[in-house]
Amino acid sequence: DDGLRSDSLEGQDITTGKYEEKRRGFTLGGPVIADTVFFFAAFEELEGANLFDRGPIGSGAVNEVEVTQAELDEILDIARTLYQYDPGTIPSSMPNEDEKLLVKLDWFINEQHRAALTYNYNEGNNFVESDSDLSEFEFSNHLYERGAELTSYVGSLYSDWTDRFSTEIRYGNLTLDNRQISVGGTDFGEMRIELADVDVYIGGDDSRQSNKLDYEVDSISLTGTYALDEHLITFGYEHEALEMFNLFVPHSETEIRFDGIENFRTGYADAIYYNNSPEHIPSLAAANWGYELNTVFVQDEFNISDNVELLFGLRYDWYTTDDAPVTNPTFLEDYGFTNSATVDGEGLIQPRFGFTYEAADNLVIRGGIGLYSGGDPNVWLSNTYSNNNVLQFGQRGRSFGYTDGSRSLFDSDVTYSAVEDGVPAGPGYGIPSDIYDAVTAGVGDNFEINYLDPNFKIPSEWKYAIGATLEVDETMTISGDVMVTRGQDTAIWKRGDLELVGTTGDGYPDYSSVREPSFILTNSSKGNTSVVASVSVQKELPYGFNAVVSYAHTNAEDVNPMTSSVGFSNYKYRAFFDPQEEVLSTSNYEIKDRITLVLDWERALFGQNMTSVSLYASANQGPSYSYSYNGTINPYGFTPYLDFIDNVLEPGDARNDNNGSWWSKVDLMIQQEINLGFGSVSAFLVVDNLTNLLNDEWGIMRKVDFPNLVVKGDRAEARIGDASRSEIRVGLRYEF
Repeated sequence: DDGLRSDSLEGQDITTGKYEEKRRGFTLGGPVIADTVFFFAAFEELEGANLFDRGPIGSGAVNEVEVTQAELDEILDIARTLYQYDPGTIPSSMPNEDEKLLVKLDWFINEQHRAALTYNYNEGNNFVESDSDLSEFEFSNHLYERGAELTSYVGSLYSDWTDRFSTEIRYGNLTLDNRQISVGGTDFGEMRIELADVDVYIGGDDSRQSNKLDYEVDSISLTGTYALDEHLITFGYEHEALEMFNLFVPHSETEIRFDGIENFRTGYADAIYYNNSPEHIPSLAAANWGYELNTVFVQDEFNISDNVELLFGLRYDWYTTDDAPVTNPTFLEDYGFTNSATVDGEGLIQPRFGFTYEAADNLVIRGGIGLYSGGDPNVWLSNTYSNNNVLQFGQRGRSFGYTDGSRSLFDSDVTYSAVEDGVPAGPGYGIPSDIYDAVTAGVGDNFEINYLDPNFKIPSEWKYAIGATLEVDETMTISGDVMVTRGQDTAIWKRGDLELVGTTGDGYPDYSSVREPSFILTNSSKGNTSVVASVSVQKELPYGFNAVVSYAHTNAEDVNPMTSSVGFSNYKYRAFFDPQEEVLSTSNYEIKDRITLVLDWERALFGQNMTSVSLYASANQGPSYSYSYNGTINPYGFTPYLDFIDNVLEPGDARNDNNGSWWSKVDLMIQQEINLGFGSVSAFLVVDNLTNLLNDEWGIMRKVDFPNLVVKGDRAEARIGDASRSEIRVGLRYEF
């Protein structure tokens, strides 16, 4: 609980919300029918808390943002009295939950056949900050719950038909119900009050007003294994059918921005956004689609000598679907082709090779090369089904005189539609009727159409690996590995309507939008790359000690970090000199260097009761970041529209060319076993970030905010309170 967590960082007293964390679980297994049917069950439950680090100046929060308590109180008073909405409190902690259940049955039918049935269930939630930069502040109702319920069944039949031939037949079903819901519900839209240094948010987050993902996957796998002399041949067929419901309609309850507290008080908006289907039912604008993925494969594993084993494999994946995005007639007229392209018929041949070479009794060398699918871009494909400006339309307040200072949201001639029962007919709770009626008529100041490149190829990666393990003696083992990855047909989002018409004096491109504004999901001519080299040493030491030291170095570059499920967000939330560029730069996800040390000690101090102590130490460099600025107007003149994000690089700069800070800490675990005769009890104590417990100047994590963009002169990294502060956990485990 909060009493077992450190309450100071770097000499500063830290305010922590009240919380408690409990973990419970059990495992149980045994025979149902002796020697024939067996069961195993496992259950875990977590009652925890999400902690939040931000607060106003002088609050004692882990990170104090540049807003005063008086300013927040004034915003609260205006919201409650004029808008009749309670934004909530300053969030410090919120409870979360997670439950996992696993049940497995094994049936030994006879000596040749065995069946297995596995059931998995998981339901959990977390509470998440929506706008979490140090230049932003949000009241509790603007946070959102991110939860999911997952259920899966897998049935397998294993059969040994002869001494040489065996098969496995497997069927699986998985369903996921994912939710993202603002803490304060969806009755009231988002409002953003823009102060000198901080944007303050109230209401329901604009991206969670209509946001839901459900999908179901049915899969079947048929695998055969045949031993032919020195060869072990594996072959088979797999089929996976996905059905997805992806609802994402931002601003379905409006987003309203105000330039300063006084404009918030008087109702003079700086911007108003509203999106919905013409029927004003967000679910009618959802992407409801699916596809089938088919696979055939064959693999041959054999020895060419007593100490060399080779593996050759070939895999072919291909997609089929009968679902296509609705054609937008304006797009068809402008582009000369439809926006309804799909992955139907796309396939990928994937050759693979591996080897294991026992060079000596104490040395094994291994390696391989292969082409692998780069992952299914399901959620990006969903954008092309829903963001077509046919199923949903967007309108802006500027089209109706709301943002030029001539109309207040409180003016007597402003009426509101879609107001729910029991709430005021006013801004936040309703949509200005002229904006609402325009969407009803299918007239929009719309977002860009999203479409799939008609020549889109399935992204893939070539992987090259080499490694070795050396047993120096009975007490020491050294391992080393190098993995090189080269992307092929890497997926990226670009604007589909722009043409280059010139350059500025500083070398920035000058673009013109010559067609219906759009984003295209396409393939990059530059594939993402990475090189990962690692080495580890394991050593048994005297007096019951055992140590493992590891080091890993990563060099990862990508064309676009693709940090979002939304096309527009992928386009704007990155640093660039040219928004249309395809340039390999340091990846947002790269952890350049990581060092770990594990030191274990175990001994029976009394009787047969084992006492164990483990220390886990780690040090790693944080993610890199870019110095960038807001170039929406200058140099880009709103073409393309970059949403006033600080995402443009100065001439000569590169994305993520500034290294993140190192973070190091040590964790401790002590465990004592007590044998009771009718079972055993293990008591344990865990100290997370022992370094910070010993000295509040140690173990501090600093990390750049998403999406790794920093304005020169601003603080580049924030303290991460949850990771920086020490925490003690105690528990018991009983086995019988």
